[in-house]
Amino acid sequence: MRYMILIYSSEASWADVSPERIGEIMAAYYAYTDKLKAAGVHIAGDELQPVATAKSVRGQGGAQVVDGPFVDTKESLGGYYLIECASEDEALKWARQCPVTMHGGGVELRPVMVR
Repeated sequence: MRYMILIYSSEASWADVSPERIGEIMAAYYAYTDKLKAAGVHIAGDELQPVATAKSVRGQGGAQVVDGPFVDTKESLGGYYLIECASEDEALKWARQCPVTMHGGGVELRPVMVR
């Protein structure tokens, strides 16, 4: 069984963190990743771009696209697709086709941080 660990934190909480402390925190993330890999449980992991880059697709057939990652709180994350597209418009085309919109659900489209 596979699991996705979704990491939630306040983007605003990073504003006052010193570069040295950010370095320490990132080193801890790299060490954690190395441990996951050494244990043979790591499949993939990426930092997401800020929530301001997200789009949500709602409605029958994905008719409505809104800025922001926010889907109704009564809904829960049930899975994901990782796709590679040449543009956000192409990615939105695919997001609009996700079958979850057929029965009232929604999808969050987030660009992955590329380093």
